[in-house]
Amino acid sequence: MRETIRRFVHIASAMLPFRLLRSGKLPVLLPFYHLVSNDELPYRMNYHYPSVATFESDLDFLLQHYKPVGLDELLSGKSLTKAFHLSFDDGLRECYDVVAPILKRKGVPATFFVNPAFVDNQDLFHRYKVSEIAALLKEKNIHISLQNTYADLDSLDELAADLGLNWHELMSERQPYMTTPEIRSLQQDGFTIGGHSMDHPEFWLLDEESQLEEIRESMAWINQTFAPQIKAFAFPFSDVGVPDCVFEACHEERLFDVSFGTAGLKRERMECHFQRVPMETDQPATAAKRLKAEYLAFQLKRLINRHYAKRH
Repeated sequence: MRETIRRFVHIASAMLPFRLLRSGKLPVLLPFYHLVSNDELPYRMNYHYPSVATFESDLDFLLQHYKPVGLDELLSGKSLTKAFHLSFDDGLRECYDVVAPILKRKGVPATFFVNPAFVDNQDLFHRYKVSEIAALLKEKNIHISLQNTYADLDSLDELAADLGLNWHELMSERQPYMTTPEIRSLQQDGFTIGGHSMDHPEFWLLDEESQLEEIRESMAWINQTFAPQIKAFAFPFSDVGVPDCVFEACHEERLFDVSFGTAGLKRERMECHFQRVPMETDQPATAAKRLKAEYLAFQLKRLINRHYAKRH
């Protein structure tokens, strides 16, 4: 049923003009990516990332219809219906090598959310490990199903060792993440640096105290290393499974000034918590197609909620 609705939204949105879909009072647009590359990266089997040409086309579309803003303006309380703030997750090297030069050339501010455990190529995200193991199994013509959650990390490391896959050697050779000096250089160029948990677990698998520790430790590292003027945190994967008491504790301890989920266009009841729009999907799509589908889904939900409210 959900897949049927998703297909309908994509088909219907393609036939409607963008200006119509974007009408009315809407949440601020917060698109986010992970990387931009023309290369096929073996550890990125999870979803499609844009080529340089596609990303530049996406940016041109966004700049045609919106004003780019920084985190300071996002928190200003002004109406930002016609604005967007761009962000990138995981701190991958392409953010420094490919993305930042494009953003600087086009004058687009952005926030880069990083995981301290991965910075300087100390370790690899568990789902990227799954991608590397799957590629090696395919080469060896071994057919087994792999679990891909944070809870499976120990077993994934054991399997990698059995297959002769040395994470330290792989990280040293490929250098998939940015280094601390590179991230500091981004900050000096005017970009914002934020926390993204220590090592990117699915928060719905963690208890409340473990969720808080991930936030505390990652933000402590961000503050100590970069001392950002605005303390920003993006929940890895999503904020699903994060209870109100965790948000309340974060505000009481002043762990961050602003936080982000990944639920797409959505109004949030919590102050200084925003939802971002994933721009990389299981199928390649331009920014225009992706956003048209997002706006149509938002408008349909709003109509359904209004109808439900009138009946009750």
